[in-house]
Amino acid sequence: MKYSIYILSLLVVMVSCSEDQLLETSSGAITGTVIADGTNVNLENVKISTQPSTSTIFTNTNGVFTISDIADESYSVQADLDGYISQFEVANVTNGTTVELFFELMLEETANNPPSIPELIFPKNNAVDIETDVVFMWSSIDENESDEVNYTISLFNDSNDEVALFNEIIDTTLTVDSLLASTRYFWQVSADDGVNEAVQSPLFNFQTITSPEADILFVKKINGNNVIFSGTEDEEAPIFALTSEAENCWRPRKNAITGKIAFLKTIGGATHLFTMDANGGNQLQVTQNVPVNGFDFNEIDFSWKPEGDKLLYPSFSRLYSINTDGSGQAIFYETTNGNFITEIDWSDFNNVIALKTNDSNGYNVEIFTIDLAGTLQDMILQGVPGGAGGLDLNIDGSLLLYTYDISGIELTTYLPQDMRMFLHDITTGISGSQLLTGVTDGFNDVDPSFTPNENSVIFSRRGVSAGASTSVLIHEISGANENFDLLFDNTSMPDWE
Repeated sequence: MKYSIYILSLLVVMVSCSEDQLLETSSGAITGTVIADGTNVNLENVKISTQPSTSTIFTNTNGVFTISDIADESYSVQADLDGYISQFEVANVTNGTTVELFFELMLEETANNPPSIPELIFPKNNAVDIETDVVFMWSSIDENESDEVNYTISLFNDSNDEVALFNEIIDTTLTVDSLLASTRYFWQVSADDGVNEAVQSPLFNFQTITSPEADILFVKKINGNNVIFSGTEDEEAPIFALTSEAENCWRPRKNAITGKIAFLKTIGGATHLFTMDANGGNQLQVTQNVPVNGFDFNEIDFSWKPEGDKLLYPSFSRLYSINTDGSGQAIFYETTNGNFITEIDWSDFNNVIALKTNDSNGYNVEIFTIDLAGTLQDMILQGVPGGAGGLDLNIDGSLLLYTYDISGIELTTYLPQDMRMFLHDITTGISGSQLLTGVTDGFNDVDPSFTPNENSVIFSRRGVSAGASTSVLIHEISGANENFDLLFDNTSMPDWE
């Protein structure tokens, strides 16, 4: 009996030891698949490691991995691949089981969130009476401090097809000067962090302040282009841009009857006649097949027919007439000596037409008048050395303003040295008398025209050197000698109807 009990006890101990040995030698596994987030492409050679540490392995061509013979434990499993964001998953291995994991790795750039959609602050949507010099303001946030966000403003209007783009703005404000008055603008801001696709704001619109019926037209040079402005005699009053600084527009001429403004504009390398409303709207190209052409586009001028239904313009030695809608183009006059026609003016009454012609260098000048049939009436200037120009007839065609370079110098490059204003009485035939405007050596008086009451002359004064600055002044004809007043600085080509 004692012997039997001993044998039984031995068997219990042996079984117990065998179970302990089985528990100690049991093992599990972790297996898994790694794909690319958003594309479901299996990712090969992804490094798989664990904490607590086991063997480090890599995924096969199918993106699959297996870590075998690991003890029961809670593991943090990490998947790493260059260009992707590391991902962690937890695997609880118990009782020798196999745990399956699934990884979706994101590209590093996809984790970089784009900037917030720009919020447009000023001008507000549907705002009105916005000044023509505008400080645009918006806000946007980028959570990634290392990103450098660049903003782009798109700006266009309902008056023309121009779209202005302002790029690589790093601030959230931008000042834009000389917008067109009485014009509805549309603006939008995009934000680009260089990592994600750019995000865009909603499209806002605003209306600029209505321009008054400003009497005086003139030209300013902005960013290499001529821009037409309007203003008044009041130095404190604002001036308004009538054309865009993205276009080259100059030589404005207003018709008193229609209120329309004709001007020159560069289109596709050619110079054409255009018309527009007094506020700069409704631009219309008048000339097509025969553009404006001749000597020095800064000197070339044209004229309205008094009623405002036609325009006269030069093309080398020919003078053309054309209806303001672009129809009815015809040769009106042609020089007989090959001179180029450079300037024209047509009086409001009595149909007096004044012309200035010159050779291809700007010299051999002739200033004369013709009738509607093209017949010569009065020869006013002929056979003198030097340059001349600046034609303007008074209302009844009895007086003619013009300029002449009294130095008589003829440089290879046309560059007047002492251009002065003269007033010629056509009725009496008395030779032109010089107006004493206080001009000094080193300056030229150019582009004169009568003011509406004809008591004064508005004109430009510029230095004799190429590229010298120009300003618009006014001179009272019957006032004290050598009187003048500055109207607009750094401007040229005035017109006052």
